[in-house]
Order: sequence, then C-alpha cells, then structure tokens
Amino acid sequence: MNWNKIKLKKIVNFLPIFGLILFVYIIVNIGIEQIVNTFIKIPFYFYILSFIPTFPRILLYALKWQHINKKQKIYINFFEVIKITLISTFYGVVTPGGYGLHIKVFHLSKKTKAPLAKCITNSLIDASTSYIVGVALSLIGAIILIDKFPEFAPIFVLYLIVLVFLFVVFMRKNDGSKIFKFVIKSLIPKKYKEKLDKSVNLLYEDIPKYKDLIIPMIYELVIWIILGIQTYILAQAFSINISFSIFILIHTISVVIISLIPISVGGLGVREGTFVVLLGLYGVEKEIAFVISLSGFIVKMVIPGIIGMFLSFKKEYKIIKEK
Repeated sequence: MNWNKIKLKKIVNFLPIFGLILFVYIIVNIGIEQIVNTFIKIPFYFYILSFIPTFPRILLYALKWQHINKKQKIYINFFEVIKITLISTFYGVVTPGGYGLHIKVFHLSKKTKAPLAKCITNSLIDASTSYIVGVALSLIGAIILIDKFPEFAPIFVLYLIVLVFLFVVFMRKNDGSKIFKFVIKSLIPKKYKEKLDKSVNLLYEDIPKYKDLIIPMIYELVIWIILGIQTYILAQAFSINISFSIFILIHTISVVIISLIPISVGGLGVREGTFVVLLGLYGVEKEIAFVISLSGFIVKMVIPGIIGMFLSFKKEYKIIKEK
C-alpha cells in the first residue's frame, strides 16, 4: 500500500474546506446583515444585463474549442460542443480550482470515438491557452497596481514563466510524454490507466503547431474581457469609482488566483477575498466588493452551470434508459 498516495489524496480531499473556512470568515468579518442588504441594492435588471453577454461568451468559447478540435482532426457537431461546454462548466463550478472543466475529455472521446489520450491533449491545450492569456492580463494588472500591491507582480511573472515553460515542454513529444506518465496518469480514473499506457503516442497525434494557437488565444482575450464586463455591469449598481480597464484587470487577477490557489469549490472565498483586498485599494467597501464578486460568479458561472447540470443529468438518464 502506497501511504504517500493515500496521504496526498486525503490532503486533496481536505483542500476545499480551507476555501469554505475562508469564505465563512469573510462573511462573518463583514457581517451577514450588511451583505444581504448590499445584495438587495442591486436592481434585478442589472442581473439580466450582466447575464446577456453569457451567450456570446459561450459561443466564442465554442468557436475557440472547435478550432482546436479541427486542428487535431477531432470532428464533432458544433451544437454538441456547446452542450459539452455547459456540462463542463457545471463540473468546473463544483470542483476546486475549476479542474472539473476537464470532464469534457470523456464526453469528447465518447462522442467522437477519438482516443482518450488525444482528447486529454485537446483539453490541456484548451486550458493552457486560457491560463496563459489570463495570467498575462493579470501580470499587466499587477504591474499597474505595483505601487498599491507590489507583491503581486513577481508572483505573476513567475507564474507566467512556469506556465509557458511547462506548456512548451508538454508540446514536445519526448519531454511531454514523461510529464504525462508522471503527473497526468495520477489524475485519471484507474480503469483508464491501462489503456493509456498503451497509447501515450496518441497524445501527440495531430497536435497543433504553435501558430495554430494564435486564433484560440485571441478568442480567449475577448472571453476574459467579456467575463470582466459581466461583473463590471453589476458593479455599476454601486457607481464605484474605478476605470473600466482597471476593473477588468482586477477581475482577471481574482479569477486567475483561483487556479493559483485551488483550495475551494468554485473559488469561493479566494476570489471574494482577492476582490475585497483589491477593490479596497480604491476605497470600495468590503461588503460591496464581496457582493460584486459573488453575484458576478453566480451570473457568469453558476447559472450556465445549472443549465449544464440538467444537460449532464439528461445524458446520464438517456444512457441508463438505453441500457
């Protein structure tokens, strides 16, 4: 019995509790009554206006992902791409660091009959392009905020360097396959491991070239901006005195921090804590910063995630019915 693996598994299972503790601490520190009263101050039509950009955002993401699919010669109906996107959003919401988004690997493999290893590469490339753009934007924000919060700049410089380095290494077959054997295999269900041992080479079948990822990164830049806009719309209910560009960068930092510190389900606590600190630098009250962050998360992720949840349950019900 491998006790190190058991200990690591226990630690991973315990991580979401830290985020929950942080979330509860922030609520208690601010005051439940103040938070509730602040939520009430947001007119309902602001939620509607904030939700509307969800549709073009999901469409853009689907176009981005479909672009990667085609470069890897994975052929799937565009409507299915949107469905899987919503389903993976649900799993992203309910898992630490949003890692549940990678559930799409199994849906994509099942739907297209593409090798699982190839779909893993697909998901990692998709996620990497998103993170690289997000961290780059966060670094710009950290540089702008360097006089207010000097600690952020070196963190994001290091994060971006490590992220790009790992991505380049992964894209190289000889080095990437070693990473796959050492790391990725520990993250997948046991029943798939034997198959993957025999198909490591499939990880690099039809892998895109770097130039093929320029368009996906452009899509990602727009997606990050739309995500910021959705939260910015809600922030306008409080007429906060922060420029649009600064707010977008602060929002991006708060989201990227979730992947950097994956200790909570859906980023609860980490995201709100970051928002409270950064918006506080511009004189925004704690309860307002907290509510802006949480309400933004509900509109951007929870509502699409609920749609994805129903689609997921519908798929599972259909499979059971067919059996």
